[in-house]
Amino acid sequence: MTRLPRHRVSDISETGIRLRLFSPDNIRETPVNYVHQDDYYIFGFIESGTCNIRIDFKDYELAVNKTALVLPGQAHRFTHSDQLSAYLLMIDSAFVEETSQRAFEQYTLTSQLICLSPQQQTKLKSLFAILSDNQSLPGNRSQALNLHVSLAIIDIIEDAVISQQTSNSLPQRYVEHTIIFRNLLKQHIGHSHSPSYYARMMNLSPMYLNEAVKSTTGFNLSQNIQNEIIIRAKRKLAYTHKSVKEIAQELGFEDYAYFTRIFSKTAGTTPTDFRKNHK
Repeated sequence: MTRLPRHRVSDISETGIRLRLFSPDNIRETPVNYVHQDDYYIFGFIESGTCNIRIDFKDYELAVNKTALVLPGQAHRFTHSDQLSAYLLMIDSAFVEETSQRAFEQYTLTSQLICLSPQQQTKLKSLFAILSDNQSLPGNRSQALNLHVSLAIIDIIEDAVISQQTSNSLPQRYVEHTIIFRNLLKQHIGHSHSPSYYARMMNLSPMYLNEAVKSTTGFNLSQNIQNEIIIRAKRKLAYTHKSVKEIAQELGFEDYAYFTRIFSKTAGTTPTDFRKNHK
C-alpha cells in the first residue's frame, strides 16, 4: 500500500489550468505541506517574503528573485514560509510544448530553482496578476485567455532556464540524446541497468552516448542509471510500505543484497535506516 498521494490535474481543474494565490492574511489558501506527486507541471512565483520547499529529498529556499519548477512525478512538499505572497501555476503537461519539456527536464538535472532578471520578474508579475483577475470569469473566451497567459508565463520561465544552462555551448545533439536517454531510462529502469541496452535502443555506440550524457549532465551513463535507481528507491522507501526486497525487485534487482550495497554506497545509509529516518 502506498502512502504517497498523487494529485491529478483533473481533480483541481476542468480546463487543465489552476492558479493558487498565497498571502499572509489568506488562511484558506495554504501550500500543501505533505509529500505528494502530481501529474502536472508547477511553476511558482514569489512577490514578497520567502518559502522553503523540498523536492525529491532536496531542500530549496525561494525568494523574490527566484522561481520554482516541479516536474510531473517529483515527490515534493512545502516546508516553511515567512510573510509569503506568491502565485502557484499548475498546468496540464499537454499544454507544455515538447521543446519546453526538454529544457525543463535538462535543467532539473542540476537545480530546481530558476533565477529571474528584473525584467523577467516585472513581466511575470503582470502576467500572474492578469491570470488572477481572469481565472474566475466564465466562458470560453476566459478559458482561452487563461491558456494564452499561462503559456506566456511558461515562455518567460523557459527563457530564464535557457539563459542559466551552462550546456548552451554544447552541441545540441548532445542535449537531445541526453533527454531521449533520460526518458528511456525512466521507462525501462526496472528492465535493464546496462548502458549498452540504452545505447542500442537509440542506435548509438555506448562510447558516444556516454560522452554526450556526461558532457550534458556531469555524470556518465552508469552514474545516471544509478542516480535514477536511488531516487526511485528513496521514494519507495519513504512513501510506501513495501519491503526492501520488493523494492529491489521492482527496480530490476534479482540480488537483494547487491541492491542494498549499491544503495548504501550511494546514499550513505542502508535502505532500512533511510526508511527509519524518513517516516
